[in-house]
Amino acid sequence: MPDNLPEWFPRTLAQATQFVPLRIVFLIVLALVARAVVNGLIDRTVRNTTGDRRRIRIRPLRALREPDPSAVGRRDSRIRALGSLARNASTVLITVVTILMVVSELGFNITSLVAGTSVVAVTIAFGLQNVVKDLVAGVTMLVEDQFGVGDYIDMKEASGTVEAIGLRTTTLRDDSGNAWYVRNGEIVRVGNFSQGGTGRPGPDHGTAKVRLVDPVTQTPARPED
Repeated sequence: MPDNLPEWFPRTLAQATQFVPLRIVFLIVLALVARAVVNGLIDRTVRNTTGDRRRIRIRPLRALREPDPSAVGRRDSRIRALGSLARNASTVLITVVTILMVVSELGFNITSLVAGTSVVAVTIAFGLQNVVKDLVAGVTMLVEDQFGVGDYIDMKEASGTVEAIGLRTTTLRDDSGNAWYVRNGEIVRVGNFSQGGTGRPGPDHGTAKVRLVDPVTQTPARPED
C-alpha cells in the first residue's frame, strides 16, 4: 500500500476514469441502476394505489363505505396500464441517453451522428405509425375511462365483455366464448352498455327488424300463425 494514501487514491482514480472502456462500463452500470430505481419507484407507486395495499390505508370511518368493486377494478386496471407505459417510456429514455453517452466516449460527434440518422429515424417512424397510433389511442382510452375490464361494449365489428385493456390492443370475449383482439387505433366508436345502462344488450341487439307490408293495401301484414 502506498505511503501517502490521501494523494495516491485521487490520482489513481483520475487515471482510471481516463480509461475509455472503464468509463463505458461505468455508464452501463449507472444506466442499469437508474432503470432499476425508476422502475422500482413506479412499481411501488402502482402497488400503493391499487388492490389491497390501497384498501389497507383507508381510514376506518371511510372503510364503512364500501366502494363499487367494478369501479375499483376499472381504476386499478387503468393505473397498472399507465404504470406499464411509464416503465417502458423510462426504459427507452435511459437507453437512448446511455447510447448517446457511450458513442460520445468512443470519440464520435453526437451532433453529426444524430443529423445523419435523422432520415433513418423518420423512415422508422413512418413504418411504425400504426403502432404509435395504437399506443396513443390506448393511452387516451385509459385516461378518459371510456370502458374498463368487465364492461360489455359494442365496437361495431365486435362486441362482448372486456377482458383486458392493453396499450396496443383490447381483448373482448363475445357471448359465444370467442376472444376478439382489437387494435386500439382501429376503434372508431364504442357503445358501453355498462355505463348507466342495463349492463348487457337485449337478445335483439344487432338483429335487423323487418316489417311485412301488404303490397295491395300498403298496410302492415299480420304474421301467419
